[in-house]
Amino acid sequence: MAQQIVELDVREMLNTKQDPFERIMATVQQLTEHDVLELHATFRPEPLLKVLGRQGFRHAIVEKASDHVMVQFYKSTEELPLFHLDNRGLEPPQPMVRTLELLDQEETCQNGTMGVEIWNERVPALLLPELSERSFQFQVTDEEEGTVRVKIWRNQ
Repeated sequence: MAQQIVELDVREMLNTKQDPFERIMATVQQLTEHDVLELHATFRPEPLLKVLGRQGFRHAIVEKASDHVMVQFYKSTEELPLFHLDNRGLEPPQPMVRTLELLDQEETCQNGTMGVEIWNERVPALLLPELSERSFQFQVTDEEEGTVRVKIWRNQ
């Protein structure tokens, strides 16, 4: 079964003073062991990070704006937190553009605290030299079902 990113946006619930905890936990229960939950919230959900951490979930956080925080929860033994980007189904050059935009964000991969894992349908031949030129390290893994995983990070 191919891994997928399951998006859940609770910003509207938070803005109207509703508690999204039950909805979040119901979504977590539906995840397969390879899925990633991408939660959109209005703030960094510290208590939720702890609750899901105790259940074996790792997380990666990207702040899109002062009132928009994306947190991805996933199960992994990797030491470096990874933000996942699903580029499957996109026409070139969109996979490369999306990846570079995420890498260009100030906190993503810039200080060695977080990496990025992209899921493409094929090896991103034009992206790899660009990553090297920007001093990123990467690892390419050709998975089953037409998915190529590329882990990208910068050494500290």
